[in-house]
Formats: sequence, structure tokens, C-alpha cells
Amino acid sequence: MLTIAETQQRSERFLTGQMVEALQAVEYELPSFETEPREVHLSDAARSLVQIRHVRGASDATYLIKSFGDELLMQLQLNVHRLVVVYRVPANDALDANTLAVRLERWRLGAEHAGWRFGWRDAPVAGDPGRRYVEIYCYAFAGRDFLEDETQQLYWRTDIVQMTRYFMIEAAHSGIRLSPRHSGFPL
Repeated sequence: MLTIAETQQRSERFLTGQMVEALQAVEYELPSFETEPREVHLSDAARSLVQIRHVRGASDATYLIKSFGDELLMQLQLNVHRLVVVYRVPANDALDANTLAVRLERWRLGAEHAGWRFGWRDAPVAGDPGRRYVEIYCYAFAGRDFLEDETQQLYWRTDIVQMTRYFMIEAAHSGIRLSPRHSGFPL
């Protein structure tokens, strides 16, 4: 049984260490079939740039993930074994929660197979009521021993990376720009 201090330390390491490293592989380069097969490590093929904002002691971190020629604002909340991923997409033009949900239906179905549940909402940008984000909330429960079980951590870390990867790919296929910077939103 972990102490509260150990639980907080492991949560923080997951948010600020493991997840930053993992998110760097949202986009990665596959070796060509035109060359001889060779061993390539994911860390060497990773293409994503990740910035993080976190307050020590808080149970969440916010990441700006630059991949596939776009940027995605993502927040990860970890409450011991409950995970919440929040993607924030600038609501430009006629984009709203209902429209985005329809466009990303295939992505949602895939993530639900892994155990994620979803909520979609339109949210005003703090300090600028004329602008809003579409927020996609993804909820999942890991096992109660999540912070003690490295295999579980690997599963959820990898699943968050894959969910984020395909979120960005599906958005690009739908013509949706994800970057808050390109829309002039504050970061």
C-alpha cells in the first residue's frame, strides 16, 4: 500500500515524465520498404514536439503536442487510477461539439473499444467570451493498483498516445485545424 506522499510522487512522475516521453511518439517515422529492414527504436523515430504546463502537486498537466503539421492542446487528469483526457479544439466557423462529434465518430468508436467513455461540450475561452473551444472529455478507470503496476501504466500511456495520434489524423482527414495558435487563442 502506497502512502499519500508516494501516491502523489508517482502521479506526478506519470504526468510529467512518462507522458511527456510517450507523447513524443504521437507521430513517428516508419522505415521505408525500399530499404533493407533494420532495427529502429521508437525514441529515435519519434517526431512530435511536446510542451507541458504543470503545477507541482496538481493532479493534472496540460500538453501542447505538435504533430502532423498541426498542434493539439490536451489536458490529462490523473486521480490515482481515474484518467481523464481533455482535447481542446478551437471552435472556428460553424464548428461546435455536435458537428465535431459526427466528424470524429469513427475515432470515438475505436477509443470506446479500449474502455474510454466520452463527453463533448462547447466551452467559452476564459477572458474572451466571443471565442470558444470544443472540449472532448475522455474518461477511463485503470485498476486500483495503477500507480504500482508498470504494465498497467504502459497500457494506459500507450493507449493515450494512440488515441491522441488517431484523433489528430482523423481531424486532419476532416479538414479540422486543431492549433489554438492558428486561431489566435491564448495558450
